Amino acid sequence: MREIKFKAWDDENKIMYSPDELEQQGASELEKTIYGYLSFGTVLIYDFKNPDEPVELVPLQSTGWYDNEQNEIFEADIVEGDNGIYQIMWSEEIAGFVLIGNDGSIAMGGPYMSETFKLKGNIYQNPELLDFSI
Repeated sequence: MREIKFKAWDDENKIMYSPDELEQQGASELEKTIYGYLSFGTVLIYDFKNPDEPVELVPLQSTGWYDNEQNEIFEADIVEGDNGIYQIMWSEEIAGFVLIGNDGSIAMGGPYMSETFKLKGNIYQNPELLDFSI
């Protein structure tokens, strides 16, 4: 069974939090400011550094896939393969992650990606890598 984990984007402060940063390992309960919740089937993550104005973070789930350098691939990541640049997205229709190409093509992802795909960035920090928007 694969581990369910997330990284998160703080759109207000333009910061990407890794899974380890979200877990805040080594911090005491009083030092922790980031908390995740499951509400009606939706994952919510908030940063309470300023308790009066908590910041909602954008949760990005791990796909369980890795690129050719063993970098973990998450939702909203941008990867490059032999046939172009792709954005990783969740598809409700197939209940799984898919790759959306710059040409509008849709492909299924999977373990094969570790042979030919390279992680290039993500849609939040590197939007210039995409020639399209969804």
